[in-house]
Parts: sequence; C-alpha cells; structure tokens
Amino acid sequence: MPRFLAPGDQSRLLLEVVHADGPAGQMGLTVTAKGLGMVSQIPASFELATGGKQVFEIPLSAFDVGTQSIDVTLTTPDGRELVKSLTVPVVVNDPEVSYISRFTLDAGSTFTFDDSVFAELVAGTGKATLSAGPLARFDAPGLLNALDRYPYGCTEQITSRALPLLYLDGLAEAMGLASKDKIGERIEQAIAEITANQSANGAFGLWGPSSGDLWLDAYVTDFLTRARAAGYGVPDIAYGNAVQNLRNAANYYPDFDEGGEDLAYALFVLAREGEAAVGDLRYYADQKSGAFSSPLALAQIGAALAQYGDQLRADAMFGLAARVLSKRIAQEERLLWRSDYGTNRRDTAAVLALAVEAGSNAIDRDQLLHRIGNNTDNASTQEAAWTLLAANALVDDLRMTGLTIDGQSPDGPVVQLRDAQTNDAAVAIANTGDRPTEITVTTFGVPSVAEPAGGNGYAIERTYTTTEGAPVDLANVPMGARLVVVLTVRPFGRQEARLMVNDPLPAGFEIDNPNLLVGGDIRALDWVNSVDTENAEFRSDRFLAAVDWRSDAPFQLAYIVRAVSPGQFHHPAASVEDMYRPQMRARTAAGQVTISK
Repeated sequence: MPRFLAPGDQSRLLLEVVHADGPAGQMGLTVTAKGLGMVSQIPASFELATGGKQVFEIPLSAFDVGTQSIDVTLTTPDGRELVKSLTVPVVVNDPEVSYISRFTLDAGSTFTFDDSVFAELVAGTGKATLSAGPLARFDAPGLLNALDRYPYGCTEQITSRALPLLYLDGLAEAMGLASKDKIGERIEQAIAEITANQSANGAFGLWGPSSGDLWLDAYVTDFLTRARAAGYGVPDIAYGNAVQNLRNAANYYPDFDEGGEDLAYALFVLAREGEAAVGDLRYYADQKSGAFSSPLALAQIGAALAQYGDQLRADAMFGLAARVLSKRIAQEERLLWRSDYGTNRRDTAAVLALAVEAGSNAIDRDQLLHRIGNNTDNASTQEAAWTLLAANALVDDLRMTGLTIDGQSPDGPVVQLRDAQTNDAAVAIANTGDRPTEITVTTFGVPSVAEPAGGNGYAIERTYTTTEGAPVDLANVPMGARLVVVLTVRPFGRQEARLMVNDPLPAGFEIDNPNLLVGGDIRALDWVNSVDTENAEFRSDRFLAAVDWRSDAPFQLAYIVRAVSPGQFHHPAASVEDMYRPQMRARTAAGQVTISK
C-alpha cells in the first residue's frame, strides 16, 4: 500500500499469499475496507499448493479524510482465520489558509456558529475558533490554534508554541486543544526538545546544538525561567548553563552605536532572575537608549529597571519605545534581516505586554490595542506568542457578561471551537446585554478550489527530471523510476528572510536515499545549482528545507524521489514562506501524477 492517500487518489492493494507451512489446498479469502472504495477482483477462494504463491491486485480509491482501514482474512483448509489489518491515512497535504472575520454583535442580536464557516474548504480539513469580548480583540483562541497547528519545529517555534500555555492553559483546555494534564505534558515535552538543542556553553541553536545567536538564547532562557517559576521540571544544569551564558554575554558585550536587541533581552531575563547589575541597566537607559535598534529592546530595558524598582527610568524607556514604534509603523516596513525574528506587529504586542506587566502608564494602551485588533494577516510564531502574552497581561477576568451560549451564561471566557470532522451542532451566541460586543472568527483549512500558482514577494517553480536532467512527463511515470525534484525560488527584488520551502509528495512517490543529500554527496546532480540549507527534513509525505536568504537572486533545491505505487495521485502545491513575515509567501499550482506498472 502507499504510505498515505489523498481524497480522489486511485491505487491498489498488492496482496501476496505464500505457503510456508501447515495445510495447503483451498483457501478462503475476504478483503473488506472502511472509508475506502474497493473493487474486489479476487475470488472468494483459491488453490494454494505446498510452497506455492498467489498474487492479487485489488484496485481502491480514497474519499473521506481520516484514518481508514482494510482487513484481509485468509481461511486455511483446517478452519483457521489469519487476519491482517492495515491502516490507510487519507490526508490533504495542500497548503492551508486561514480567514479572520471580525464584526460587532449588537445588543439583542444572535450569531449562529455552525459549519457554514467551512463552506469554501475541503471536507474534513476545517477548524474554526470563535471568541467574544476581551479575547476577541486579540483573537487569542485563533492564535493559540494557529500555534498548535504550526507544522515546523525549530527551537524558536517550539518555544513560541509552549510559552503562552504557561498562562493560557485554561483557555487551551476550554478550546479542546488539550486537557490540563496534556498541556503540562506538552510544556514538559517542549522543555525536553529545547534543551536537546543546547550547547555545552549554555547557548541554543535553531535546529540543533549551536551558539552565536544571543537573542535566541535570551528568548529560550526567558521561557525556561518562566516554566521553572511555574513549577515545571527544567533541569538544573540546563537552567544554570543558560543563565550563565546570558551573564557572560552581558558582561563582555562590546560597545555599540546601533543594535543591542540581544543585549536588552539578556538583561531583561537576568533582571527577573536577580542576576543583572542595576548600574549597567541605568547606564544603558541614560547613555545608550538612542543606540538600541528596536522598540522591544527599549521596552525590555524598561521592564528590567522596573524589576529593580526604578520606575522613573522604566517609564522613560517605555515612553521612548512607544515613540519609536509609532514612527516605524508610520513608515512601510522594510523586508530586511532582523536578528530578533521580529516585525512591527510583534514589537507592538511585546511593548504592550511588558509595559502592563511592569505597571507603566507611559504608553497609550488603547492605541496599541487598536493596532493589534486591526491586524487580520496571518501571524508569525513571534507575533502570536507575544500577542497572547499581551492578552494574558491585560485580561484579569476573562468572563464576559451579557452573552449567552445556547441560552446559558458561560462560566469562563466566551470561546468556541468547531472541527469539520466532528459534525457538532450549531451554537447560538446571543448578546443579551445593552451594548455591542466584538466577535472574532478564525477559520483554518484547505481551500476546496486549489489556489493558482502565485505569491507575494516570491515565486516558486517545481520541475521533475531524470537523474541526467531530461524533462519527465508526470502523466506517465514508470513504477520504480528515480526522478529529481528541482525547486526554484525567485525573490521579487532583494529579500532578507528565514525561508521555509515545503514540498508535499504525491502518495505514489517516496524520497529516495536522503542520506546522500544530507551528506552533500549529490555529484550526479552537478547540473543543479542547489544551495546549502539551515535544516532539511525528508519526511514520508514531504520535503522541508529551511534557507536563510538575503539576495535578489533565485536559488534552487533538489532531491530524489522514486515511484513506488501505481495509480493516479493528487500532487499538492509546493510553497515557500518567510517564517517571520507569513504574508510573504508563494506556491506552485497543484497537479496530478500517474504512475504506471
């Protein structure tokens, strides 16, 4: 069987029955499938000689998304039943989209939250969240769900997925993302995965143990110290080395006239642990405030000073952070490399979160809230994590008065989750109060009509060739053929970004000998100008590659696949995206692959 199928795929089950021992003779055979279409072309019984072999090919088709099954039962001449059970995942690997809808529910009005939100999505792929009141402005449930569904896993992304769960576990539980025990397990798993990427000197790497990224070190240590304070089991050695690494970096940080984002974060984390020198903080506030390159860095110096009770200087730093942020938002954001993984949107949420936590009134909270609430673009992991921290800092009581769910007043926040696979009953959200309230609905899923090739900021092309470079017709691929997949990414002008290239496989292909590509031994593909990757993953259903690219020139990636199963298969679109500016992305067209025997 193929490892997986997509809805509409047609393939076959290849069944070989070999006599090893026991009675030979007349065998009974039944094959039943659940969730798959199967045309039985095998007899109910057949003759199997001693040491003999019989082969049957059973055509099948995939329809519904889900884990489907096939049961093969062989009845031997002495009446024994030998049963083989197979599981067949039917999945949709096309790129997901998300839609955010914000509206006002007037007093006395009712909104019906039902499966109509999935009208433009492939059946079974949709999930939607609804929030009302204080959480609607932040779209907290939608952001939590987006982080939960985020498909990649570098150290920053693992940290961003786990950090909000330290504070919003009740919301995650209410949404059905995980029970309280499971949330704890997820946080502990994140701690284990993160510390596995820690070097002996206490620093962290994005895709494995490494050093040299102080901002990442500070961000991860921020999470570890918060998790430790919340009672989670952070290993003492990992914690001690992480804090010592920040202390050493702060003590030996060179003088600077521009930058300092990583230093500011390190000092903020050290101050919370009681490890920062207040004299250093005052020096950076009084003498170097104009040198820090991001509003977040200014806010972190302010938050560190607030930890030591110097509220006057803290307010000055928060006020400066707000002014710098307003100036940047008034200008078009440049697509330049940011060592702190940030954007103006991330900085807005972070400045708000830190100022509220520090008790500073030097910022205009309503203005920052308005900026956050007006943004309907997809959020990066950084943007989502800091927005959720801002929501946690501002919302002391998440209960919402004046709203009912199916006539009942909710015990907690007004949050609803719908899954297209569960066929839940419609839910009526009624505003019984005397003032309007905000509603935000965020829907995730795969579009029922595949989006055409295109993109914003980038273009991506996918071609198939033989190992000698000759073009291949995907409408007639011989089974067993080895093909080269070439992915070409073209920036629209100079771009500086951490990119993720995602190429889902059709069900009939499997990646062939990835060790050669990981080891750089691709001499047979010397005609491909393949670039070095920060990380490459050769999964059973897709190829993933992280590429740091700061150029206006195109680049290529290549890997080898083998045709392993005959049939007709859906070929999802390949995509490229800036992981920290998700609106900058591109995709190929989807297609079909036919593999002949």
